[in-house]
Amino acid sequence: MNSKAIYTDPVNRVKQAVLFDAKLDRISMTCSDIADFYQELSEWGIYTLGGVNFDSLTQNEITRLDQFMVNQNGYEDITEEN
Repeated sequence: MNSKAIYTDPVNRVKQAVLFDAKLDRISMTCSDIADFYQELSEWGIYTLGGVNFDSLTQNEITRLDQFMVNQNGYEDITEEN
């Protein structure tokens, strides 16, 4: 991602904020999904990232950010089939 570009898509703004901040990047590498990441940030009093309020994300945006977290940390999405 370009560190100078201004993204309007909330997913890209969150991703850019994570990728260009070493502390956020390290935190993201320990989280299994975006909800886990937001939980970690909320413990520090952070409720927005890249100008995006976490509660305003659509399900589609959450799904895209979940995939980003998987790419960041290497967790595998394993679903148990019965």
